[in-house]
Amino acid sequence: MPHTNCTAFDEINVEMQWFAFRVRPRHEKSVALQLREKSEECFVPLMKRTKKWAKRVVVVELPVIAGYVFCRSHRFGMLPILKTFGVVDLIRSGNSPVPIPDSEISALERAISAAVSVEPCPYVEVGQKVEIRSGPLAGIVGIVSDRKKSDQLILSVALLRRSVRVQIELAHLSGPRDLSVATVAHENNLTRHA
Repeated sequence: MPHTNCTAFDEINVEMQWFAFRVRPRHEKSVALQLREKSEECFVPLMKRTKKWAKRVVVVELPVIAGYVFCRSHRFGMLPILKTFGVVDLIRSGNSPVPIPDSEISALERAISAAVSVEPCPYVEVGQKVEIRSGPLAGIVGIVSDRKKSDQLILSVALLRRSVRVQIELAHLSGPRDLSVATVAHENNLTRHA
């Protein structure tokens, strides 16, 4: 039997993971439609906004994280996605595609499907981590970054350094998830004001 350096496809990890694909400007919805026609699992978080054109008011759906479409795939099944019109590239580190944790995508999916107010905001790294303990978003962990606006929870996609602000009711929140994160946030606020 000849010796080869090839590994059998069955031996390679083909775990389905979420990946971020960069798309052409204003092509998020059309790319998602094309991918669904190819039976690819994809997700584009959309928010509803009212726009006024001339004498009419229209409700439009805009992407919360502009310029990206999220697809669930394995590392060796990305070629059909990359060949889709409007897809520019895959987010990667060097030559390797970088997956997005399932928890980040599921938090976004649940926030969008819960029909709560969602809007993009600057990326937030520090703040008090809390968990929603009741209501339609129960179990989601996010950051409350400003005590004055404690009814707003921040959900982030760390790989893209993008965040989304979600309106919540204070009664649904639990206390700090990780005290070290809250301490770091407090220390950072002290150094900023010093």
